[in-house]
Amino acid sequence: MVCPRDGVTHYWDAPVTHFVSLIDPDEMDTELKPPRSTERKLQLVFNDLDDIEMNLPNFERYCPPQEDDVVELVEFGKTLAPLVDWGLLAHCEAGISRSTAAAITILTSAGYRPQTAFGVVRKICPEMLPNRRILRIADHLLHTGGSLHHMAEIHRRKAFERAGYEDPTNVLLRESLAPKSAPKNFLQRIFDVFPVGWRTMVGSGARMRAVKQHRA
Repeated sequence: MVCPRDGVTHYWDAPVTHFVSLIDPDEMDTELKPPRSTERKLQLVFNDLDDIEMNLPNFERYCPPQEDDVVELVEFGKTLAPLVDWGLLAHCEAGISRSTAAAITILTSAGYRPQTAFGVVRKICPEMLPNRRILRIADHLLHTGGSLHHMAEIHRRKAFERAGYEDPTNVLLRESLAPKSAPKNFLQRIFDVFPVGWRTMVGSGARMRAVKQHRA
């Protein structure tokens, strides 16, 4: 199970044994009770940045996921391997990026094939945009030959093609590299019409969720 932060309460009576809470640094003092059947809990604190965003000037003050964070996800996943019955719930702010990448990493660590782990999470969260940095580090730790990161890249490209607009991280990267005086191309002008709040939100998952809410 994966969900946004405000969806955790909906799982209060769900058969959750393992709970993963991924929160932003400025949310550390916010109380969030896990489902009552929770036996193991892991809380990690970092922003939803991938490798592209963390190298852009506008995101210097944010904290990207580090290798130590992914190590903890891997070790958490290994605790599932010997169990017959378990229920995993992972949440982040939007329930699309960090939480889905964490769930994929945990399932792979528990012994699922990378393709199976990715497919399971995609089935329960079709709108997922797994954090590519988390999965790239997981590939290194789990010796999966880059397969998790590769699947995330393909899924992401197809998701934005279906949505009908350009991947916002690619737009941000191009804007950061373009000369300040360069004229804006057609896609940049379209991107400019989206609400400022969406453009400044950290993480692709949060941006995608905000766009869907705006369209609704």
